[in-house]
Amino acid sequence: MPPRGVYQGIPTHDRNSRFCERKDLRGRAGCGICTDMVSLPCASSSRREVMDMAALRTYCRERVAQGQADELIEPLLDVIEQQSDRLQRSEQRVAKLLQAAYGSKRERVSAGQLQLALGVIPPSEIVAELSAGLPDDRPKESTHRKRIRTPRHIPQTIERRTVLSEPPAHALWCDDCAQPKKYMGSELAEVLEYEPGGFYVERTDRRKYACPECQSGVVIGRGPDRVLEQAMPGAGLLAEVIVRKYGEYSPLYRQSKTFAQRYGIVLSASTLGDWVGGAAKVLEPLYKALLGRVVVRSHLSLDDTPVRVLDRAHEKGIKRGHLWSFCSDEEVVYFYTPNWKGEPIVELLRDFFGVLQTDGLAGLNSLYKKQERTPKRAGCMAHARRKFVQALEAGDARAAVVLALMRKLYQLEAKATEQNLDSFGRLHLRQSQSAQVMAQLEKELSQLHAQAPPKTPLGQAVGYAMRQWKTLQTFLHDGAVQIDNNHCERTLRPIGLGRKNWLFGGSDEGASWLAIHQTLLSTAQLVGIRDPWEYLRDVLLKLSRGWPHARLSELLPKEWLAARNATN
Repeated sequence: MPPRGVYQGIPTHDRNSRFCERKDLRGRAGCGICTDMVSLPCASSSRREVMDMAALRTYCRERVAQGQADELIEPLLDVIEQQSDRLQRSEQRVAKLLQAAYGSKRERVSAGQLQLALGVIPPSEIVAELSAGLPDDRPKESTHRKRIRTPRHIPQTIERRTVLSEPPAHALWCDDCAQPKKYMGSELAEVLEYEPGGFYVERTDRRKYACPECQSGVVIGRGPDRVLEQAMPGAGLLAEVIVRKYGEYSPLYRQSKTFAQRYGIVLSASTLGDWVGGAAKVLEPLYKALLGRVVVRSHLSLDDTPVRVLDRAHEKGIKRGHLWSFCSDEEVVYFYTPNWKGEPIVELLRDFFGVLQTDGLAGLNSLYKKQERTPKRAGCMAHARRKFVQALEAGDARAAVVLALMRKLYQLEAKATEQNLDSFGRLHLRQSQSAQVMAQLEKELSQLHAQAPPKTPLGQAVGYAMRQWKTLQTFLHDGAVQIDNNHCERTLRPIGLGRKNWLFGGSDEGASWLAIHQTLLSTAQLVGIRDPWEYLRDVLLKLSRGWPHARLSELLPKEWLAARNATN
């Protein structure tokens, strides 16, 4: 067995060796740089030793100077071989973890895959026999194209509810002979509707009248209210599809399957997609009204998340768009941009001069360089804390001091919430207690800034906190500003959950539909609307009946809920 500190004639470093007098970051014996070295498994010891590269370099130079270079070749090759094996095992573990997290769960291996694999194996009788026996699993061309057809007629098993539609009373008299017009038949118009529990058909019996003497003046009752022109769905069905897709994260193909299996109604995913887009255009005035409100609030929070969007012009056929969340106390508004550039957001906030809380996105820097009406920037303590958590998990115990101080800040915020303090009471608590903790935190960060190398996890965490320090103190001077931007990050969770189901947007326009529908659903939830289906159905129905534009604000979630509560 080679002496401790030597591996096959090459010096190594043991964390528990008595030759190292310094302490590593975990408090164990070691030089503190062991974590930057490569660990070597020791064949005769259960402990893992770490190669000291500086000592190895010095050792090799000494052997070369003594004319013993040839004797170094075999030990070095052994070390390289062991490190290569260890690297290969690590790469296999990483590949296995990535496969488990993101890869397909199917275990089927196609004949084509086996054919390729057998092709790289040295030829033999069994390989030749197996290759010849593999079937050709290339897809066969279909003689005819299969497609799901939406039936022109709704199944008779679906309940029908008939509504009589008569012409206006004054139209039932002939203008020429002043005689009453006679009934001459009806026209039926059907709308597919949905209510909790299932589908039904609203059948409108449009009664026709004409003057028997003059043989003219045909009048007919008013047709059903259609949210989408010349389309089958009613307001309830559109609301159901929207809530299922964006509120319950059920993609359209899954809804199509559910409707066919449970109710016998065949609606293709493309048809449902057309309906979702049409409903977005109907609801767009409400979306624009909410967007106009949120950008003039005194306090605004902003965050974003990526969204994959199909794009034929892109080299990969898919690009990375971004969905931005604007949060105030009364609205949550999403805004889609086809890239991560900040110019559209800066343009949208050109007249904003309140407090804007973000995570330090550099693309918005031009917003704070305006000569007049410059917004005030507030930082996110959670983003700063997250980096110190990563440093602690990487093995740097010095991050624990910073995390302990941040814990005190959050405990004070929790205390203010438990006591139900308003913004003035919260501000008093922050200035009397949180300010002292922030002073201690600043002192600790200054000390770590001089100690931690900038490229280490701790150095990166300290660097981010120091760069954002001014914005991280904004909450000390304004009780309405939150300590972090987590409340805005939480509004992006529905996007993340939905993204796992619908995977990507079909186009930039489709991603904009997502922003419209998600805005109304999230704002409705924020103001306390329990049933988003009821809200969307009512709004879509009123808009289809020609709701006046001057009263559009009455259909926004907060005003709608207030009116509903007042009538109940």
